[in-house]
Amino acid sequence: MVKLKLHLDADTSSKSLHLALVSKGHDVTRTPNDWMPLDASDEIQLLRATSQGRCIFYCSSRKVSATWWYYPCCSE
Repeated sequence: MVKLKLHLDADTSSKSLHLALVSKGHDVTRTPNDWMPLDASDEIQLLRATSQGRCIFYCSSRKVSATWWYYPCCSE
């Protein structure tokens, strides 16, 4: 079975959420980390997370709309 690889963006990146997901065996990264600075733009977070084969978890529907606008392949 394929495991989902998830990245929590800066707005959803609480340590407690990250630890809860990791403790259940999920492959989760969060902003900030060694490859994602805390001040990374939404676009950079999306590009770096997806370059590692990760789905990105956003808290804001405005960010999702912006993602679809700039990266229409992501909405398919």
